[in-house]
Amino acid sequence: MAHPPIPYLFSALVGVATVAVSLLSARRQLRTAEDRIASAAARRQAQVERLKRLARATLDQARELRAARRRKDSIDLACEDLERRLAAAGAVDRRVYVLDDRRTPADAGWVVTVAHADYGARVTGGLEKTALERWKRGRRFLVWGLDETKAREKTNARYPEHKGFAILSVKPYLD
Repeated sequence: MAHPPIPYLFSALVGVATVAVSLLSARRQLRTAEDRIASAAARRQAQVERLKRLARATLDQARELRAARRRKDSIDLACEDLERRLAAAGAVDRRVYVLDDRRTPADAGWVVTVAHADYGARVTGGLEKTALERWKRGRRFLVWGLDETKAREKTNARYPEHKGFAILSVKPYLD
């Protein structure tokens, strides 16, 4: 029996080794690809979950916004109704706005009535009709000052005459 020559045997062994190395390399690449695919699938699933959470939150916020708008509309209607009833009853607006809270222990409170006949056109456009009427009749402000003169000065600094504001009256504030 003749033995195959050694070069053929060596070539066959090299061929088998090459195939084995190629198979191992292919197997490693396959595992890497599988890991990447699994990682991408996990990232995709996490992203889907995040999107679902955000969608739920968005829907909840939309519901809350609609409810808040309904509440606001209800409050607006109630305010309009109250304004109509007050106007029908001829009630005096008893609101007193605070000009500022800064005061010294020696300061006294003064109720200063400030009016502006053309407030909507000269100062703030688009103001509600009732607010414009209040400016025409005069708004009352609580002003802190040592005396009536200081109260007038503070009021004129905030609501100057050259801008159309007029001080109608200054009265001591009685708690």
